[in-house]
Amino acid sequence: MRVLFVLWVALQGPVLLWGGDAEGGAPFVEADPADASKVRGFDVEVAATIARGLGRRAQFVQVQWSSIDQSVERGDFAIGMSGMEDTPARRARHAVTVPYFEFREVLAVRTQDAGRWHRLSDLKGRRVATLGATLAYDLLLAAKDSFGVIPVSYDDDVHPYSDLMAGRVDAVLLDHIIARRRSALRFVIQPQAVATGHYVGVLALADSVRRDSVNAVLITAMRDGTLEQIYRRWDVWDPAQGELFRRVQGEVVGAQHAAPLHSPRRRPIPLRATRFRC
Repeated sequence: MRVLFVLWVALQGPVLLWGGDAEGGAPFVEADPADASKVRGFDVEVAATIARGLGRRAQFVQVQWSSIDQSVERGDFAIGMSGMEDTPARRARHAVTVPYFEFREVLAVRTQDAGRWHRLSDLKGRRVATLGATLAYDLLLAAKDSFGVIPVSYDDDVHPYSDLMAGRVDAVLLDHIIARRRSALRFVIQPQAVATGHYVGVLALADSVRRDSVNAVLITAMRDGTLEQIYRRWDVWDPAQGELFRRVQGEVVGAQHAAPLHSPRRRPIPLRATRFRC
């Protein structure tokens, strides 16, 4: 039986192990309702696109979202993808891909408060919830000093919104696609974004050669419409993604003039488009 199993694995071809947190839910990664042994989501499809571009088959590894960075450096998998935010700290510790999705940090408030709380600066002395260890949490810490906001950190992205509707917090600051997913609770999402950021793939710091190969696959998928098709299937496409793709490709063209994409001299694409509004 062991010989048959080894033969079956060999026939499946080489794999690309990628890590994510299916407990985070759609549209990132979630268990497939039709088959609990499988996962689905736009990050699942992006990972599969990367694997195909590298001549491999994607294989998912479940890991708690807060542990993805440590797990990729331990070698538990090759790349972490589960709404991983592009931050200076992450770029310093890991080999990070080009950004492949742009998200907006948005405020959610109860219907009765929609007319008075539009921005963080309106929430002095108010409790504002978010997921810990995120760009949104960093924004709330800054707003604590600037505007007197009271940050409230959670370990998941479900309870901030349920606590909002229960009146235990006054607002929630999180990524727009997370807010949209919870919108059945009938809160109001303020239209003006507080900030913008990007999702990236995270590889081990020493794995820069593979990172560059992944970048080449992602850029091709931006150019030929593959990523747009994925995002449209998951209803997360908007004009901001097209503009991101153009910026990333422009940065790559500039970098290629200095060094080829796979050259050891090539550095990660220094795209910095995070913008803050208060």
